[in-house]
Amino acid sequence: MPSCRICDKPLIWKKPYKKGDRPVEKDGSIHDCSRKKENEDLNCIICGGSVGCPNCEFIEDCNPQSVSPLCICKKCEQLENPFISYKKAVAEKFPVLNIKI
Repeated sequence: MPSCRICDKPLIWKKPYKKGDRPVEKDGSIHDCSRKKENEDLNCIICGGSVGCPNCEFIEDCNPQSVSPLCICKKCEQLENPFISYKKAVAEKFPVLNIKI
């Protein structure tokens, strides 16, 4: 069963399937992640803790519901090599990307 890449909500395919169709909610409605709570926080890709979206300095330029949930928290941003840690975490969680470290 497919699920949303952003909110992980289970989705289903309409029947009969036609080319270009997208998965929908179980009740048949079109799935819209923007219906998520306004100030919902993302999890850090490195440590899994809260990123702190409501207090982030980039919140004016960022919409947490529409960006990739691969942000890092302030604590992990202060690590010795945050980009190396970030690449390792992404490679572990998404091996299909085949990222070379």
